[in-house]
Amino acid sequence: MYQEHPIDLIWDESSPMDANVMGILTRAGFSPRSMGAAAVAQYVESNGFGPCVLCMHRRELPDIQMIRTLKQHYGAKIYLVLRVDPLDLESTVEAIKCGVDDVIADGSDQQAKWEKIAGLAKLRLLKNDSYVFVDETSQHLLALVERVGAAEVTALMCGPTGSGKEVLARLTHDFSPRRDGPFVPVNCAALPEALAESLLFGHAKGAFTGATRSTEGFFTQAQGGTLFLDEIGELTLPLQAKLLRAIQEKEVLPVGSSETQRVDVRIVAATNRDLRAGIRAGYFREDLYFRVSTVRINVPGLSARLADILPLANYFLVKHGREDRMLQLSPEAAAKLLAYTWPGNVRELENVVQRAIVLSNDGVIAGSHLVFDEPADHELYAREPVPMDNVHAFEPASVQRERWRDAQGVATNPFTAHLGAPNAFDESADEGGDSASGLQGAMDANEFRIIVDTIKNTRTRQEAADMLGISQRTLRYKIARMRERGIQIPKRRSA
Repeated sequence: MYQEHPIDLIWDESSPMDANVMGILTRAGFSPRSMGAAAVAQYVESNGFGPCVLCMHRRELPDIQMIRTLKQHYGAKIYLVLRVDPLDLESTVEAIKCGVDDVIADGSDQQAKWEKIAGLAKLRLLKNDSYVFVDETSQHLLALVERVGAAEVTALMCGPTGSGKEVLARLTHDFSPRRDGPFVPVNCAALPEALAESLLFGHAKGAFTGATRSTEGFFTQAQGGTLFLDEIGELTLPLQAKLLRAIQEKEVLPVGSSETQRVDVRIVAATNRDLRAGIRAGYFREDLYFRVSTVRINVPGLSARLADILPLANYFLVKHGREDRMLQLSPEAAAKLLAYTWPGNVRELENVVQRAIVLSNDGVIAGSHLVFDEPADHELYAREPVPMDNVHAFEPASVQRERWRDAQGVATNPFTAHLGAPNAFDESADEGGDSASGLQGAMDANEFRIIVDTIKNTRTRQEAADMLGISQRTLRYKIARMRERGIQIPKRRSA
């Protein structure tokens, strides 16, 4: 997609851009424009979607601090190119040291040089843009988000963890009239209960011990923009009541202050829980639910967006791979990606691709390089590997599991097979655990040690599971595997 669209190039107007230069840049894939140094920052700030190429000229080497400031403030939004004299090696070295992305010398073959820079700049654009909407379901979702973004209404994103709710929330902001204002994401589940009110609404000097100065809350920081409340269902009931008033009255009362502050903030919320069930269970306020869900957007899991899987996988290959090493999926790997149910959604897909990059060494991601997370129900696959010409041909999980075991060998999984190490969790592994070696063995041993230490210091299995961040069912499964390896499970701590 990015190869088909020109990328903006800002040409330092201190050097004229004649018709010949304009033609070279246009053919190379740029949309060039001359601009003074004072206008560059304003342009980059307003260019909300993607980076641009900034071409500076070596009259005298631009101030090093200015280059460093540009890179620090705009990072990947600027691809900085410096034009130098072919014989000026000293300036070239100095420019690279201070953060310039590329150097181009005057002379012959300018077309090829600029085409190479265009390719690298577009790769930078791709690495920093995670918007992939290929599946028809995703395209309908994007169209809805665009319409909701243009309207000044609250929106509630409902969907499983890792399905891309924050990406859609950011797009809602980018499509809105508030796009030039701040986008402030808040993970409600991570707010410390004692400080949550202060973090959201701010506090006055002296409001509590240690409050040596007045501090803005997230609402004030998002003034004129969008406040994204992720996992809103995790807020306590008293805080929900205060949040309701802030949204309804468009004003906040900082902790320790007697004066309210007006705020102009748009609310976009997200949850992976059924808030209507929470209303019935009494842990979520009904009035707050209707206040934040003027438009309710249901975000489907990755398994419901099959056509997005391979484009996302290719995007992650580019994002996490090296620029000097192109990676591609083999047909077998693509089939396995399409076959898997993705309980962890896009986040899990990114993990799987990153592992595959580590394990591959020849530029091709093979099926054996794909290592899937182990879900709590012990299923590796819920579908048969899908032929590339028929993505809807599925088989029962039991049939697929046996087929996969036959292909891989019962005593190995893709991760340990590639490393030449037996599977530490396999039934045929030595119960003493001595055969589990290499990276997988080290990972298993570290996991076992953490589980043992946690069980020793907790009173119940549920408490241990909570501390480990897993379900009690998953903990029972891991303990059973530890027993199979001959590891003694410690007694729980008494009162």
